Amino acid sequence: MAKISVYKRNSQFKDCSELVEELGDLGLTDTLQKYYTKPFEKGAKSIVAGPSFLQFLNKLFQIQITTGDIIHLQSSNHSKYYMLSATGTWDEIIELQ
Repeated sequence: MAKISVYKRNSQFKDCSELVEELGDLGLTDTLQKYYTKPFEKGAKSIVAGPSFLQFLNKLFQIQITTGDIIHLQSSNHSKYYMLSATGTWDEIIELQ
């Protein structure tokens, strides 16, 4: 079974563009530790990645997912992170080595 994790921004306010810059400078792991709460996690067998995905996540986790929040989709051989943009799209976070 796959796992969906949602990272909510903590009380330390950062503009979304500043968060993107921090991701580039600090890396994903350090940015998550500095600006995000412990993730909410749920299992899922499949998802529909489309316009209804945000409503699905809000209902599944019973929280309001907002701009700058990060989701982590993880299955046996796939692991991807996405940040919700101000326009309502999910921008993939690419970890560089």
